[in-house]
This record gives sequence, structure tokens and C-alpha cells, in this order.
Amino acid sequence: MTDTLAALRSLMSAHSPPLHALIVPSEDYHQSEYVSARDKRRAFVSGFTGSSGLALITMNEALLWTDGRYFLQAAQQLSDQWKLMRMGEDPAIDIWMADNLPTDAAIGVDTWCVSVDTAQKWERAFAKKQQKLVQTTRNLVDEVWNNRPPAQANPVIVHPLQFAGQSVADKLRTLRAKLVQEKGRAMIITALDEVSWLYNVRGSDVSYCPVAHAFAIVTLDSAFFYVDRRKMSTEANSYIEENGIIVRDYGDVSSDVVLLASNQLTPSPTKEFLRNLEIDGGNAANKGNGASHAVEFVNDLIWVDPGACCFALYSKVSADKVLLQQSPLALAKALKNPVEMEGLKKAHIRDGAASVVQYLVWLDKQMQEIYGACGYFQEAECTKQKKQLGTKRLTEVSVSDKLEEFRASKEHFRGLSFPTTSSVGSNAAIIHYKPETETCAELDPDCIYLFDSGAQYLDGTTDITRTVHFGKPTPHEKSCYTAVLKGHISLGNAMFPNGTNGHALDILARIPLWKDGLDYRHGTGHGIGSYLNVHEGPHQISFRPSAKNVPLQVSMAVTDEPGYYEDGNFGIRIENVLIVKKGNTKFNFGDKGYLSFEHITWAPYQRKLIDVSILVPEEIECLNEYHAKCREILAPYMNTSEMEWLMKATEPIAV
Repeated sequence: MTDTLAALRSLMSAHSPPLHALIVPSEDYHQSEYVSARDKRRAFVSGFTGSSGLALITMNEALLWTDGRYFLQAAQQLSDQWKLMRMGEDPAIDIWMADNLPTDAAIGVDTWCVSVDTAQKWERAFAKKQQKLVQTTRNLVDEVWNNRPPAQANPVIVHPLQFAGQSVADKLRTLRAKLVQEKGRAMIITALDEVSWLYNVRGSDVSYCPVAHAFAIVTLDSAFFYVDRRKMSTEANSYIEENGIIVRDYGDVSSDVVLLASNQLTPSPTKEFLRNLEIDGGNAANKGNGASHAVEFVNDLIWVDPGACCFALYSKVSADKVLLQQSPLALAKALKNPVEMEGLKKAHIRDGAASVVQYLVWLDKQMQEIYGACGYFQEAECTKQKKQLGTKRLTEVSVSDKLEEFRASKEHFRGLSFPTTSSVGSNAAIIHYKPETETCAELDPDCIYLFDSGAQYLDGTTDITRTVHFGKPTPHEKSCYTAVLKGHISLGNAMFPNGTNGHALDILARIPLWKDGLDYRHGTGHGIGSYLNVHEGPHQISFRPSAKNVPLQVSMAVTDEPGYYEDGNFGIRIENVLIVKKGNTKFNFGDKGYLSFEHITWAPYQRKLIDVSILVPEEIECLNEYHAKCREILAPYMNTSEMEWLMKATEPIAV
């Protein structure tokens, strides 16, 4: 690590102009949360492998900013060459740079890896001391990364209409109507899941995310797909051509944005478009693959999502000709169509059967046989000594692999949706803990076990967390678990008016924890894709200000996942996926209409970890109703012994 920092500082000194600091973001050219192996530049330079973080290298310091999910992990992974900066507690990176770097400092960054929003925020902070953001002539990390993983040519896969539920032509038509409404003539689409969703394609360029590295540009009468042509099979090429989409090389997006800016990419209006206008009497909305109508002649803006588009592409367009606004595809993608909704529900039923019930039945038996644990249902100390090392052992990794086996046996399975968090005892306090074979812990019946996992199925993406104990939980563990469960129930049962955002709802999951002076450092809920990214916007349920931006709407999917993490001791999280639906209220104040949630995750909560004395009758009734549905919905997937276990796990709690 020291050699890497020295090599980077040498390049910084030799750069023109010489750089006082170098920023190394986590993101790739598409501002992705999860990136491919060759794009993990921040992890390479710092040693910190979490999905969120930002590295800053000066001539005598190296600093790493990350959020509360990763404080423990970063503290463990960073060497003494690095200083951990805790977001929300320490000064933000732009403030730190403005305050600690000299006047007129040149601060380098690869602007392909920084969003418009972020770059502009930094520039405003730097302006106070005449500091400047400098686009490096090349990515300096790539220059010193000798064994950087090669680019892969994984195939682009057509996502069938039977799973997508909406044709490309319909999606383009809707997008173009939005462009016309906003006085736009084109949109640059950079987010990988948005490109995949719009064109109904999938890929495998990023682990756990079924997306291909690609850009798109959509004008009022043309659509472009920028991708490595080696990834395009005969089938994919035919499909793209049938939808009137032009395939261009991935690297051509840079020069094509320049052409687009000067109105030379697709001359507008085209002769074909003019003919359609004459035939239609001025309305071409249903012609071709969805071109809009005659107002295109006064439309002159290029739509760019400031949170998703890299600063490098934005810089090629005149600022007065850009519509800086959140992509309309983000909301369109979040509002699941009926086919996606049905697929998501079916995927979660299969996943609940595999990821929790069948897995826990197996794990319960193993813990009793190998470690003498009292098991999932009984509450007592172990009855015998652990077996000697060298005999069969259960580790965080080995049981995680078994969980994947159960999932892989289910219909439409295509892989995991994120690295499984399989964590015992103190490891469960690391919010995004990822066990490694060489260093992972052995399961312990005297400790809490938390597993957060999900899968990619052709008909939906899943995400579920359960926390269990195979021995005798302490009163404190039970109290904490029950507080988390109360918050989970409170949010899941919420009734709220149209227009309510996730920022307003976040408190519902925290109040039971706050009563005991407890809390957690992550958001409470995120959107989830339809065989796409497991984390999907634009909506979220969170304390973060960004959760105020988008109200929850009917047919959105969102997680409900409060937790509590006690450093060095244990961690607790409970997570279900919810669908926003119309609420059934006695009254309708202000004619707003009310919304509620529908659970689509089906897996029992562990009765042994619940302190029933803390629950109110309404909460007990809710638990009993949920468990009764678990029995009914999962029964077709259970064999006799699994069904017996499930019946016992879902026995009603006496009110």
C-alpha cells in the first residue's frame, strides 16, 4: 500500500498542472454503487472493500471517507497509512479540502468517475480559496495498478417480454413524451440499470447485478446503444435492430455527445419524421419507435441526470442547453408494471421457501447434531461439548454456500443479488460484513447469527434478512431484537397519505429503539429492482435528506429493515420487502387518498428471540396473522419434515 501511495504521489507531481491532491471515488463511469473488479480503484489504493467510500491522497496524507454502515469494517481494513473519516461526524471531503489544502491548490480526479452533482459541489467549495478541480489526463490509479483485472466481454442478454412486461417501443414512446414536455430534444442515459431496463436487456459485467456496461442516447426520433460489440450475439443484434436502436461502440459515446451537442448526431427533423408529420397532420407520436410531435422544433435541451451522469460527458455540452434533472427512467423503473409485480411476488415466495425455511431447517438440525445446541425452538444451554477440530464444522462461509445451494434449486434462479452477509456474534455488528474463507468465524450456538441475503431470478430480485439464535439468548439480546421487531412491524403496518416520502416514515422504525436509547446508522428501506439492481431508487426510507425527494407511490417496492448493532458483541436486523398499495381508510381527509404496504416476503420471525411482554396486543395479532400467511403461502414448497418445522415456527402467540 505504501508503494502504491508513493507511485501515485510521483504521478501527481509530474502531472500538468502538478496536483496537490488526488480524489479516488468508488464509482465507475456510470456512477454505479456496485462496480466490476477492474473498476474497484478506491479499494485497490486503500484496502477498504466496502461499496461506499471516497479516498483522498495528498502529498503527506491519505484519508478515506465512508458512511456509518462501514465504520467498523473500514477501521479494520485500513492500514496505519490511512485516516478514517466518518461521514456525518467528521468534516465532509469538500469542506476538508477547502480548509486544509493551500490556496490555488489543484485537485485532480478522473471526471468519468464523478457525477455532475458531486463535481459542481466540489467546485463551489473550492472557489472560496481559488482552488480548482482538475480533470486528470488519464486515470492515475490505472497507471500504477499493474495487475488490474482485464475487461470482460460478457454477452448482452435479451430480457423477454414475459418478464419485462412492457415493450421497448412503449418505453421509448413514454420517454419521448416526457422529453417533449420538458422541452428536450435528447437524453443521455448513463445508469447501467436504466439502460438495461429501457432496452429490455441484461448482462453480467458487474457481479450480482444483471447489467451490461453500456450507455444510451435517445433523441426524439433515434435511439443509440453504446456497448462493446463483442458482447452482442446474433440474437441480441437482431433484437436491437428490430427495435430501431443503433448499436455503437462503447467508447463512441464521448464523440457522439459532442455531435449531439452541435445537433449533428441525428439531424432533426429527419425526412421520415417530416413525412409522418404530413401524414398525421402534425402528430407523429405513434410513428416509428415512438417519436413525439411537432413541438420538437422548439425543443433544444439535452436531458442529463446530475446524480447519475459523469462530469466528463456533461462537460461536452453547453451548460445553457442542458436540462439538469433526475432521469424520468428512475421513477418509471420503480413503478412496477403488473407483470413485474407478479414476478416479484412469485420470486419472493420461492426465495422465502429456500432462503429461510429450508435453510433454517437444515441449519437447525446441523447445529444440534454438531454443537449440541438446543436448537431453533428450545431455550437452553448446549448439552455437550463441541466436536474436535478436524471433524465437520460450520463456518460463516460454508453455511452461506449451503444457502446458495437451496436458492439455486429454485425456478428462474440466475445468481445472488449481493454478497451474502453471514455473520456470527461480533461479526454481525459489522453492517455489511462479508465473510472470507480464510478468516471467517465458526458458528457458535451461544451467539446470535444474522444472515442478509438475496437472489436474482428472471422474474424478480430478492433481499431478506433474519436474525436467529440456536442457544439461549440473553435478556438484553431479546430486548434489542424485540425493539427492532416492533419498529419493523410499525413501518410495515403504516397508513399514510399520498405525497408522503420515505424521510417522514423512517421514524416509525426507530421509535421503539429510541425509547431505549438505541439506533442504527443505515437507512430503513431501499427500492428493489425487477431482475436488476438490489438497491434501486429514486425512493427510499431513510433519515437522509435525499429521502425527501420522491414520495412513495402505488406499485413501488421497498424494503423494511431496521436493526441494532452492538460493537464487539452482536448485530440484529430484520428485513422484508413491501409493495406500496392503496390504503383502506374510514375517512379521506383532504381527498388525498391513503397508502399502505403489502408484505411479499414470507419467512418466520424467531419466537425465541421475542420478549412477548414488550409487545402490545395489536403487534401480537399482526405477528400471528403474518405467520399464518407464511404457513399458507409456503406450504406448496415444503416436504413433510419442513412443513412440520414451519408449523412449529409459526405457532400463534397467545395475546
